[in-house]
Amino acid sequence: MWAVTYKRVGILRRSFSTFKEGDVVLVRDCSRGGKTTLLGPLTPGRIHGSRIGNLHHTDIIGVNSRDRVSTKTNSGSGGQFMIHQPTLEEYVLHCKRQCTPIYPKDASTIINMLDIGAGDKILEAGTGNAGLTMYLARAGGIVHTVERSKERSVHAKQIVKEFRNGILLPSISFHVGVLSETIDMIVQSVDSQFDGMVLDMPMPWTQLPSVFGYLKPDRYVVCYLPSMSQVIDLVRACQPWPLLVEDIIEVDWRKWDVRTTTIRNPDEANEEAIVCRPTHTPGGHTAFLVKLRKCSTSNTLQE
Repeated sequence: MWAVTYKRVGILRRSFSTFKEGDVVLVRDCSRGGKTTLLGPLTPGRIHGSRIGNLHHTDIIGVNSRDRVSTKTNSGSGGQFMIHQPTLEEYVLHCKRQCTPIYPKDASTIINMLDIGAGDKILEAGTGNAGLTMYLARAGGIVHTVERSKERSVHAKQIVKEFRNGILLPSISFHVGVLSETIDMIVQSVDSQFDGMVLDMPMPWTQLPSVFGYLKPDRYVVCYLPSMSQVIDLVRACQPWPLLVEDIIEVDWRKWDVRTTTIRNPDEANEEAIVCRPTHTPGGHTAFLVKLRKCSTSNTLQE
């Protein structure tokens, strides 16, 4: 479904056509509730079982976004699914996981904190499920991502490959190992300093001395830390270093339900009203984002 073209500025562009074999789609149950499921890669002969019947991949191949496809049951036709292009947010939230991803609310904030521009070289430590990795690449970054677990790195690469037929894959390089032990090899392929870094690890202060010299002066490191005790330890570690703690942020998105409804009145004609209230979608704390600015032209941390 996705055709990739490259412009001289290096921006990835896409063209739309009908869904084809190998695409990943989002299917929405047309019955009440509208539950969504990520489906694919589309493969002739494969079947997705659901409570409203079996959805055959073959029936999706060749249709367009927002087309409806009927399921099949033993008694004949079942329900219907509407077929959609998954957005990056939907893909990150619904794809198969080996670990908890960095959610879109945090990923978009990290991109803003790093001030990423097209072609910026970004180092990410902690590939995980590749959620943030894809956001960094789509923002224009040339991403080098490091993961300690080979199995998790392979899984992450497959996740990226299946998003819009690998449209982001040319902008991402995957590396396996401990950051401090692999950084020299990575820098050889980059042939310059990084424009930004993201450290998603329990103790980033142990790795900062190894990567500090490879960050451009006046640029940023963002650390993703679930607990405040980790934030405190990081701030203490940075005190003697030329790293300014510029921001510490906790991101909270609150979704609202705003829609029309009918007030049923047995004595008078029914009236229309507007419902305005927070949704019942569960939410809560994910992590603290700590933004550090490099305040030195030196390539070493002097304590």
